[in-house]
Amino acid sequence: MRQASARGSAWRRRAFVAVVVLGVAAVALTVLRPAADRESPAVAADEEPTETARAHEVEAAVPTGPEPPRYFLAWTPGGLPFDFRDRVRTMRGLEATVVFAGDTAWLTRSLDRNGAVVDEPRPPYAFPIDAFAANPVEVAPFLPRQVRGDVVGALERGEAVLGARSATLRRIGVGGTLEFGDRAMRVGAVVPDELIGWSEVLVSREAGEPLGIVDDRYVWAFLEGKQRVAPFERTVRSLVPEDEPIRVVAPGGSRYMRVASGVHPPIVLKQSFGEFAAAVDPANPAMFEIDPRWTDEHLVTKRVPLLGKLTCHRVFMAGLLEAMRQVEREGLASSIHSTAGCFDARTVARSPTNPPSFHAYGAAVDINAPENPLGATPAMHPGVVEIFEGLGFTWGGDFLVPDGMHFEYGVAPKAT
Repeated sequence: MRQASARGSAWRRRAFVAVVVLGVAAVALTVLRPAADRESPAVAADEEPTETARAHEVEAAVPTGPEPPRYFLAWTPGGLPFDFRDRVRTMRGLEATVVFAGDTAWLTRSLDRNGAVVDEPRPPYAFPIDAFAANPVEVAPFLPRQVRGDVVGALERGEAVLGARSATLRRIGVGGTLEFGDRAMRVGAVVPDELIGWSEVLVSREAGEPLGIVDDRYVWAFLEGKQRVAPFERTVRSLVPEDEPIRVVAPGGSRYMRVASGVHPPIVLKQSFGEFAAAVDPANPAMFEIDPRWTDEHLVTKRVPLLGKLTCHRVFMAGLLEAMRQVEREGLASSIHSTAGCFDARTVARSPTNPPSFHAYGAAVDINAPENPLGATPAMHPGVVEIFEGLGFTWGGDFLVPDGMHFEYGVAPKAT
């Protein structure tokens, strides 16, 4: 049956990819539209730089063609132990290391270099920002020479470093200002995303602590002598609890050399599905309320074959409908028993210190949850997994901590 429908499946896959590309392009236009269209406060024309000027400002600050990474990566899903950073720096065989702390910082306002407001979510909402912190001296060896001075200098001055995608999304460049409640931070540098681990904002550890950026997430390391994974894995394995899963990646082994290296970071989700503002639930910091203007624009509710009525992002819904129709056509309907939903405004793994989940964007679905609890050996039918992956989804059964019920948006972005 699989062979008989091969040509049809190939056509459906091409059609699905086309739908996703068109949908993502439409969302990208929404995310990157001019400030005047995003309900920013009015600013006098002679005070506001043109969008072309802003684009040139950002582009001029972003070097092109970064060198391929030569460092190794290690991360754990629950965060690195509190003493990991101090201990890893003393381990033999490691030429240089930098440990990145990462948490969500809530952006309440941003201004361009002239002091004009670019974004200001209406209270009580704020933008969740994927923010990381590192010691300037420790990160310096991992940066290309052409940006090293700018990045290290900005961090040492207590300024923020933006990834190129983040600068484009924020529509500000060097000299702009980010406000996190009563704390303001000048943008001191803009660099290609991969140079700062695809974070939206990188700051020094000293500047990050008042913003709550304190949980160590991942480490980069240069090895002495032969560059081999096994010795490095043994080294970092000795620094974490025996029962803690750890992922080690060789240089360039993942598109995203950062924590959760196998999935898209928040900046990619924002460019693909639109950025929302939200307010944290004081009673449960892992949950939040999203500004209804975003949900009204981006979410749709439809009846999905075999799953019933679901609310998802309109771009994700197109792919989910095709996947479930193909499950039916392939005679696998009996393998689908239940769904735990699609849209859910919460953090990853419901941890207060984690970034928003794919579910918060309506860009993931959980199927057959009772048979596939988080952390257990997945029991999802291989044919269902094959269909979803063939259409470009990422399956949670391959995660470091298996999540066999989970399928999320997985179409890779174009190279920058």
